[in-house]
Amino acid sequence: MIKSLINNYFKNLSVLMLVCSFLVGCSVGPDYKKPQFELPQKITREESKQDVYSVEINQDWWKSYGSKEINQLVELALKNNPNIDVGIANLRVAQKNVVAQQGFFFPSIGAGYALSRQNIGKTLSSNLSSGDMLYNLHTASVSVGFVPDIFGGNRRQVESLKALANAQSYQLQALKISIASNVVAAAIQEASLREQVKAVQELAEAAKLQLEHARRLRAAGYYSAVDLAVQETLYAQALAQVPRIEKSREQTLDLLAVLCGKMPSEPLLLPSLLSIQVPDKLPRSVQSSLVAQRPDVKIADELLRAANAQIGVTIANMLPQISISGTFGSAATLFGDLSNSANNFWAGTGIVSQPVFAGGTLFARKAAAEAGRDASLAQYKSTVLTAFQNVADTLYALDADGRYYKTALDNEVANQSLYEMSQKQLQTGYISEAAMLNTKQTYLQARINALQAYATYLGDTTALYQTLGGGWSEHTAQVYRH
Repeated sequence: MIKSLINNYFKNLSVLMLVCSFLVGCSVGPDYKKPQFELPQKITREESKQDVYSVEINQDWWKSYGSKEINQLVELALKNNPNIDVGIANLRVAQKNVVAQQGFFFPSIGAGYALSRQNIGKTLSSNLSSGDMLYNLHTASVSVGFVPDIFGGNRRQVESLKALANAQSYQLQALKISIASNVVAAAIQEASLREQVKAVQELAEAAKLQLEHARRLRAAGYYSAVDLAVQETLYAQALAQVPRIEKSREQTLDLLAVLCGKMPSEPLLLPSLLSIQVPDKLPRSVQSSLVAQRPDVKIADELLRAANAQIGVTIANMLPQISISGTFGSAATLFGDLSNSANNFWAGTGIVSQPVFAGGTLFARKAAAEAGRDASLAQYKSTVLTAFQNVADTLYALDADGRYYKTALDNEVANQSLYEMSQKQLQTGYISEAAMLNTKQTYLQARINALQAYATYLGDTTALYQTLGGGWSEHTAQVYRH
């Protein structure tokens, strides 16, 4: 008889859970709609429609520099940089939070066993029982609980957590882009500084020779004290550049090693400046729609979605809450009697609760969620504007630094030609050694300027890849499809 009642109880409980699951279909709160912005026809002020064209960026865009050393450095950094491990771990945390929240869609089942020893006293002992005041009580039970998501509060919470997990995935992509860009920029800078060290050392040596020549002329009475002081100043200035550039190079090497997940003292395979090519087909302008592929814009979009879903969570908390629970078990003074059907017990409970007064807490939380959505919307707009600014800044830098590098290179070539002619003139006796040393120093300074300009221009190309999203693909990101 008892077994039949228990079977009927669980059957009715299952029917009730099934009915509740059919009721689950709507989700309170606003559905997410991605903000729509009218994209401008151009990014920079000087663009015309004829200047704008699409840019295909390969996922391994750093290979466009034609340097196997740079390729190896980037691959090493993407493999060993500990910040990427941090990003991967944070992504796993966000994904597991989604799985944990999805667990509330299903009934919870628990089992328990309790053993107690009690003394109820002579007065409370039952005349119908054994009459023992001191006894053991064994209790074993199974409980089932279910909270149907009638108004979609849990679905909104899952939607919010999925959006946060997507944002974390895009954050990981942005981190990889940043690391790859920093490695390429650091490798270019180190190669340039290595060449600059050679040039400034040669410049300092030429200035020293010229100073020695001036001192001899001064001793012979052909040089004034003022002219000698000028040469001493020029030598000091040339000599001062050596430690400054050497320091920059050593610090760049330290940065490059850490980016690659190595200690600063560990050696790296470094590219020469001549082996680094300027990427082909660099654009003067880009389509404004390409800015939308940046990970930071995707992150802002997902954060806005998460904030929007929280409004539905707060609304659901203001509505009636339904919970269903059932317990079946057995209690006996002897463990072996737990299987006796005479000792079985069961209970079923259905609860409907409606918040009536909570001191304004629920309304305040809803207002806070709406304010959070407004803040995320403003942040999304700010991120889009900043993305356009970054691309525009990079395009302007490419144009200006490209023109400056061309001028610096022309100046270097012209001064190199002048220096080579002065060497020939010195051999034939048409000019003095001091004049030749002067042209040499001018040439070496022009070379240093050209090296710096070339590194800056190459750095701008790296910045362009980064501002356009670095060639990553949304299909490679671990995201939930909404």
